[in-house]
Amino acid sequence: MVKRRVPIAIGMVALTLLCCLWGPVPRLLFLLLCGLAATGETWAILSKKGPWTYGALPLLFVLACGALSFFHGKPFWYAVAFFAAAQIVLALGALAYREGHGQEALRALTVLVYPGSLFGLLLYMSQLERWLWPFAVGQLTAWICDSAALIVGKQWGKHRLSTPVSPHKTWEGCLAGAVAALPTGLLCWALFRGGCPLSPWAWMLVCLVCSSWGQLGDLAASLVKRAAGAKDFSNLLGPHGGIMDKFDSMMFSIPLAYLCLRIAGVM
Repeated sequence: MVKRRVPIAIGMVALTLLCCLWGPVPRLLFLLLCGLAATGETWAILSKKGPWTYGALPLLFVLACGALSFFHGKPFWYAVAFFAAAQIVLALGALAYREGHGQEALRALTVLVYPGSLFGLLLYMSQLERWLWPFAVGQLTAWICDSAALIVGKQWGKHRLSTPVSPHKTWEGCLAGAVAALPTGLLCWALFRGGCPLSPWAWMLVCLVCSSWGQLGDLAASLVKRAAGAKDFSNLLGPHGGIMDKFDSMMFSIPLAYLCLRIAGVM
């Protein structure tokens, strides 16, 4: 399993860096494809036998967010698009209701919120002038902290989290993920100190908050999978699961990193 996971992980990191650093358009297209794939995966496990009529609406919403981002749309229009799409989902559910179809409308509304609206935020932030700061914080904290939590949890974890959502997670692993955020903050400070006035302590605090929020994002994804009776969102990436399995933490940590940096006055 490890031999299969490592080459795939290296390839994913290389592809992500290439697309994100190549330019704003490749970055947007890469995230748009990931957003569509993750939204489709989530709909598929939540509604295995349901009609795609409702599932198409969250996909169209992600496409609309991509178009708005390409034309440098404002956050106001994201809010308009989101609420309009939510109202269309509920209206279709009411007009086309048949026995059992009401649940499909509610599932579509769920997918519109998670992951549709979160990927809309990522698409918007990917076109900002200083996009690299929140993305670097969110991705580094997700990769480094998740890896630390996994290694420590497997080797030395003895106290399970008191939740059936993710029975293999331990308090030791969560603590290791939080501790790993501190050197991650120093790494961010070293990378961006030429253009960002934040101190090393501020970077460490931002990474600590984002790592904790990212772990909650991982639990949120586990909740969806447990509710659907699925181990992974898909097998698109082999032993790594699906696209949604790789973005579950980052969908929480990247927007929060943007908010923290915005509050600090550097965005």
